Order: sequence, then C-alpha cells, then structure tokens
Amino acid sequence: MRKREFWESEEGLQLAELWARDGEDDRAIARRMRVPERTLLRWKRAGGPLGEALRRGRNAAWEVESALLHKATGYDKPVKKAFKVKTVSYDPETGKKVQEKEELQTAEEEMHVPGNTTAQVFWLKNRRPDRWRDRPAPSAEQEEDDGLFEALAEAVEREV
Repeated sequence: MRKREFWESEEGLQLAELWARDGEDDRAIARRMRVPERTLLRWKRAGGPLGEALRRGRNAAWEVESALLHKATGYDKPVKKAFKVKTVSYDPETGKKVQEKEELQTAEEEMHVPGNTTAQVFWLKNRRPDRWRDRPAPSAEQEEDDGLFEALAEAVEREV
C-alpha cells in the first residue's frame, strides 16, 4: 500500500486528525507520517480527505480553547424566568371583588455569569508559564546558595 493510500484510509485519517487535535503543526505531522513537509502540504492543497481531517482536528482544539476562554472571562446569557400575574376584577357599582385570577407567565432576563477563577488560572499557567507557574524558575539575577543556612545550623549544633 502506498503512503498516500494509507493516509487517506480511515485509520490514517484518524491518526492525522488526532495529531492535529493535539496541536501538532504541519512539520510535526509530516515527520510522524514519515513524509516531507512539502508532500503533506501538496496533499492538503489537493482538497482530499486528509486536509479535511486535519481541519477537523484543529477546529476541535480551537473550540475547546474558545470555550475555556469564554468560561474564564465570564459572559451574559438569557435566562427564562417564570412569574405569577394576578388579575382582580371588581364590581363597578359595589366596589367588591368579583373575580381573582392568577396565571403563570415567562419572560427572558439577561444574567451575567462571572468568570471562573479555576479556568482563569488554567489559562494563565498554560499561556504564560514563565510568569504564572506555581513555582517560578529562579532567575539569573537571584544569588546562588552561599551556604549561610548550613553554616548557621552547624554553629547552633556546636553550641548545644
């Protein structure tokens, strides 16, 4: 079986789509397929099923990223709410209550969903790990360990 035939088979298309969904670029996908990058680009331009599989995989990744950003930043959404409407009829001559009627009606209201802090932390740590990781990497400006703490510990032990 020729390489192109394999990569246009169901199994090959699933692999290519998974790699694209995982964020692999064309160079990495071509390397995994064991074909030159130019060959992959030519196959994609031909408009066959391979190009569509790669597009589907990348779109899925973008949808997840967009959903995470949407959840992290907060959004407004319409919400249907039910409420009771009460109508009372009075006799015009006596002024007494003749009829009382209640009915349930619905209306839409805009509700703001605030940003999710867990999604915000996840977004920041993955977009800028150099600035937002839990334990920042030591910078070159920080002094190296000069053994001060060990020397103090030894001095305390000697006195005891």
